[in-house]
Amino acid sequence: MFFLRSGKVEILLSGEIVAELDGAGDVFGEMSVISENPATTSVRAADDVECFVVKVEDFNYVHPKDKDHFDSLLYRIYSSILVERLIKTNEKARLFEIANRELQRVQVDLQELGDKEVLLVESDKKQQVIARMAVGGTGVRLDIANNQQEADGFISSKKYDSILCEEAFLDILVTAHKNKIAPHLVLLTAPDVAQNLVTMKGMPFVDNVMSRDPDDRSFTVRSLLTTMTKVLNRNIFGIEKYLSWGADVHLKTVQSSKEREKIKDDMIAYFKKSGIRTSILDRVYLVSEEMLMNSIYDAPTDDKGQALYNHLSRKTEVKLEKDQWSTMRYAFDGTLIAVSVEDPFGALTKELIIQYLESCYQGKAGTLNLNKGGAGRGLHQIIENSDLTIFNVKRGVKTEVISLFNLEIGRKEHKPSFHYFFI
Repeated sequence: MFFLRSGKVEILLSGEIVAELDGAGDVFGEMSVISENPATTSVRAADDVECFVVKVEDFNYVHPKDKDHFDSLLYRIYSSILVERLIKTNEKARLFEIANRELQRVQVDLQELGDKEVLLVESDKKQQVIARMAVGGTGVRLDIANNQQEADGFISSKKYDSILCEEAFLDILVTAHKNKIAPHLVLLTAPDVAQNLVTMKGMPFVDNVMSRDPDDRSFTVRSLLTTMTKVLNRNIFGIEKYLSWGADVHLKTVQSSKEREKIKDDMIAYFKKSGIRTSILDRVYLVSEEMLMNSIYDAPTDDKGQALYNHLSRKTEVKLEKDQWSTMRYAFDGTLIAVSVEDPFGALTKELIIQYLESCYQGKAGTLNLNKGGAGRGLHQIIENSDLTIFNVKRGVKTEVISLFNLEIGRKEHKPSFHYFFI
């Protein structure tokens, strides 16, 4: 039996991580001591670990007169551990049921699209399994290519409604674009934002990008289904697509820069009632401020596409005309916080996203902001403080920026990433 002093361990069953322990005093190995059977799980050190180790045979040296007291104390410890773990298991079961229900909902959406042909170019077997799980029973016919040769064989013999391709096989996307094999191309990337910028810069014709975290299987399945639905039916907008069914979505109309503080304060007050901790709400507040600033100062353009207000200091009050008003939405579904701001201009471009982020990750923030009133860090701040940022743009019509905050992800595990969809 092991008592954790410091560090972090992962509990694995059949190769999957089912629990993580990182608190001083956390116990593992106790089940085999109780049952006297071999352990059913494996334990892996995630970093440097120190433990107190208690061998079960040491219990035999307890003096007979202390045996009853010792056993009582030991089983009180066991029962406390088991009750705590049962509570966590029940919560995981609840979240699993929610996730499963949401997957079924998105699968139904795909079914309503009718027969669709999709090609996935993916060498990772785990990601292939995830994809098959996601589209199984939806009516989508999914071909999977493990390598360049297999992908070439598929696209030489048939056309597709969509091709999803990992970044290791970019030539497939180039060929598909050149020969018009599929109207909708999706680049699948790792969560590394800085590295992704280099890849996206070389693929300007790809309108859809989705990042995946191989360690988060459940969310990847859901993201993949949501991405396919958005791309295939050309309906890319709405935070509801990323939330559990029934989440209460609040809507605020943004008419002027003066309203920002009240809108943010009302939102934070709502989230506080749900018991969300301050460290997360600080990030939500910062992100919402940047999103609102962008929608007020950067998004509005005239009939010629020229920016109207981004030359102004962000301290200058701006009152928007009715046709310039933006909309803020926010919601919490028990696992995810979602915040979005939508403007009626659709002026954000892939090139601008890449240029601004590139300048920030290269330590040159603000160099693209000459003659503008902001600091040029807005997009960077949004992405770095969110767990996932989604840019949805209908060119010349509408831009929506969605930020998701996953309450199950610790700050140390935080891997900011983003998706974008342009139509």
